[in-house]
Parts: sequence; C-alpha cells; structure tokens
Amino acid sequence: MPRPLTLRGVVPYVLRLGGFTLAALAAAYVAVSVYAALQFSRVARTPVARDPSEIAQRHEDVAFAASDGTVLRGWYFPGASGRAVVLVHGKDANRLDSDGLAFVARTMHAAGYAILAFDLRGHGTSGGDRFSLGQHERKDVAAAVDHLVARGHGIGSIVLYGESMGASTALQALRLRPAVGAVVADSAYADGPTIIDEAGPSATGLPRVFTAGIMVAARTLLGLDADAVDPERVVRDSPQRPFLFIHCEDDELIRVGHARRLRKASAHPDSELWVVPGCGHCGASGVARAEYALRVLAFLDARLS
Repeated sequence: MPRPLTLRGVVPYVLRLGGFTLAALAAAYVAVSVYAALQFSRVARTPVARDPSEIAQRHEDVAFAASDGTVLRGWYFPGASGRAVVLVHGKDANRLDSDGLAFVARTMHAAGYAILAFDLRGHGTSGGDRFSLGQHERKDVAAAVDHLVARGHGIGSIVLYGESMGASTALQALRLRPAVGAVVADSAYADGPTIIDEAGPSATGLPRVFTAGIMVAARTLLGLDADAVDPERVVRDSPQRPFLFIHCEDDELIRVGHARRLRKASAHPDSELWVVPGCGHCGASGVARAEYALRVLAFLDARLS
C-alpha cells in the first residue's frame, strides 16, 4: 500500500513546485522583456515622399556622418541670411514628412533662414536601425550643426527646432553643442524613464509591470539607457539660456506635464511655455498657424544676432 502523505513529505514537494513555478515565471518575464526591448527599439521607417520644392526651389541632397560613423542624409535649403535651422523630426518619421515640420520649414525659409532637414539614425534614408529616445540621436544633431558650420554658418546663428522625440533630442544635443543660438522644443518629453512608463504599455501591448524589465534588457543588450535620456537635466544645467517650449494641452502621447516640468527646470526668466488648447500631439501649428509662426520668429529674433 502507498505510504500516506505527511506534512513532512508535503512541504518539500510544495517548496520544489513553488520554486519551479517562480523560476518559470522569471524566465518568461525575462524572455518577454528581451523580445519587447528588441522590437520596441526598432524604427518603422517612413519613406521620404515629400517633394522638397514644397519648401523652396533650390535645395541640395546632403550626407554627413555622426561621431560614431552613422551616415545621415537630408536636404539643405540655402537661405537669404546667415541664420540656419536644424529641423529634428520625431520617432518613425523623417526629415519633412510631418505637416508641422514642413510648415516650420516654409515659415523660416521665408524669413531668410537656411534649412537643414535630415533623417535621424534609423529613419528615412539614414543609416542605423534603432532609436534611443535621443541618447544617441543627439550625436546626429551635433553632426548636423557641424555640417552647417562647415558651410559658413556661425554656430551662434544656428537654431535647433524639434518636435516630439526630435524636440527632446534637440535639448539633449546641447550637451554636445552648447554654443548654438537657440532651441525651440515642440511636444518634448522631460526624461526617458517617465515617457517609457507612460507610453510603453500602449506601444508594446504589455502591462506596466514589464517596463522595468524592458529597460534593463535594452540597457544590457543594446546599450540603450533610459536614464541617459535627460532633457530636463540639460535645461536645468543651462540657466543662461532661454527656451521656447510649445505643447498641446490635450496631448495624450506626451502629456503636457512634461512641458511644465521643462519650463520649471529653466532658470532663465525669458524662457517661454506656450500651451495650446484644442489639439493633440504636435498639433499646435495646425490649429494656431499664424500665432505659431509669430511666436517662433519673435522668440528667435530676440535671441539671434
């Protein structure tokens, strides 16, 4: 006859079963986190389809390399003055595919600015296949600034204008090129961990409990460190510089609280935050076109020589 189960016999069995279950759950958590990190960090390339003649008849195809060798491509539109602007697009976009960027390009070119619109790494026709929320893309913006300087533009007459991830990348690029003339950030996030925590679940389809695992996997396997994405710290470390922050009040992708944090981080009294009602992510230039142009150009005229 089988021996009856006793408490002494059941306890080790339950402990072993519990240990195996925990190990299996941990392995599944790691596997899902790694898979999500690999997939989430890949870019969905958007083909460059806009005709550059929508901005100006004269333009040049350009290519230049970031400091790590990544080849970047874009368009350069000569301007009537010595001033120039680097346009920095958002995730899964390209040099001028958004109507907002195209509007800014036309507006600033009409005001005499030269325009450098280029594809960040992993986007459009540039090299690379992953994005890093600005951790590595800041090197792309620095290379774009260097390209303009090589063309004869004084660095103090160069503007960094970005939207969404491009806005946060432009802010982070100040670590590398602090002498640029001005920065305009439309719909920027304040730091990497917060935006991943807020936007990650909808982007990956996974519950928030996986966010920490995804960040660890991305850092360990891909060298993508969310803690190194630090626009708010850059602003705080630039008390001598005024910023123009623009954000839609109803932005559900990057919440308006990010813009308020960025403005609060700036110690310069001339920094501005314009919160626009009645629009979603990066929609301010669409609902308040005339005021948008006036505010941006007035801010830059006060900053640049």
